Amino acid sequence: MDRILKYLNNNHMIFNKDSNGILEFKKLLGFIYKSVNFDNLISYIGFAERDIKKIIGKEVFETAEDHYHSDNYEIEPVIEDPPEGDPPEEDPPAEEEHPEYLVLDELVKKIQLVVALNAYRRYVPSLDLLHSDKGRQITVTEEEKPAFEWQIEKDNENLVSLANEAMDFLLEFLDEHIEDKTGEGDEAVLVIPWGESDAYNSSRELMIFKVDQLEKVFSIHGSRLIYLSLVPFMRRIQDNEIRSCFTEEKWAELKEEWMDDDISEENEVIVDLARQAMGLLALSTAIRRLSVQVLPDGLFTNLVTNVIKSKLSTSKIDRNEVSGYLEKDGLNQLKKLQEKLTKMTVVAAGETYAAKNPTDRIDPCQKCVRL
Repeated sequence: MDRILKYLNNNHMIFNKDSNGILEFKKLLGFIYKSVNFDNLISYIGFAERDIKKIIGKEVFETAEDHYHSDNYEIEPVIEDPPEGDPPEEDPPAEEEHPEYLVLDELVKKIQLVVALNAYRRYVPSLDLLHSDKGRQITVTEEEKPAFEWQIEKDNENLVSLANEAMDFLLEFLDEHIEDKTGEGDEAVLVIPWGESDAYNSSRELMIFKVDQLEKVFSIHGSRLIYLSLVPFMRRIQDNEIRSCFTEEKWAELKEEWMDDDISEENEVIVDLARQAMGLLALSTAIRRLSVQVLPDGLFTNLVTNVIKSKLSTSKIDRNEVSGYLEKDGLNQLKKLQEKLTKMTVVAAGETYAAKNPTDRIDPCQKCVRL
């Protein structure tokens, strides 16, 4: 068993270099005790690493992992004594010959923080209980008592929020350094293979590929967790409703521009309308579905209660009403998009575009009118 743990520590984790795993965790998560047994965290670190690879890709993770286990990680700059008679250099730049090491050091730290938060939030619920030969128990002494359930729930929510925010910081860092290269000329290679990874290209396939872009449609308080929950719905809306509005040529043009994050002035209005429609329609669908949890025993409505603050899930009528408002707004944005594309097509053909007046169809002899 010790050999297996040693193998995992040295070869398949981005932690525990030089057997300092718990110290690395403590440095990242200041609220844990150094007395926590690092070996107990190993399985949970594996789960967290698997999840992060799905988002940033295996190539980026392995780049960070290889650098972490190399002799170049957090290398101390070598400062030689200057020859006699020459003034000493002030604050010589660290790693002057290999500035990419500093970028990779930061990449490792940002990945470690995401992994640590996700691993610990999975580990700590079982840590709250003693798993003895008599079953699960809790320890109660005069000095120490177990936390109340509402305190545990709030801490769990905070750990999830921190993990999502740490992931956002990591993705922003990858985007900032997407073009960093080492070497010269034809031999230059990317420091971080983010821009060439399948994960990057897959994330850019959606017209709304950033939390900030969804925030312009509807406030989700910067939550990446909510964004990821909406991705399946946005993908379906994009494939079924949005894409059908464009010709193959126009869609390919728009896709290339938003994937490069360089949308032309001519297409900016189109993309904005499409994102509005896509986000609102996805939210409309999600509100009806995400409040229900499917389990083998049946359908259950999510309900969170605690001593200080309670959250009661909205009724079916309220959910459907909000969903209906969002769907109506989304369809209006979709209609505006279609009208804009029709106008562009007519103008490009050299014809005069005239919007239809809905009042032309009104018959004054009828009691009712349908627009």
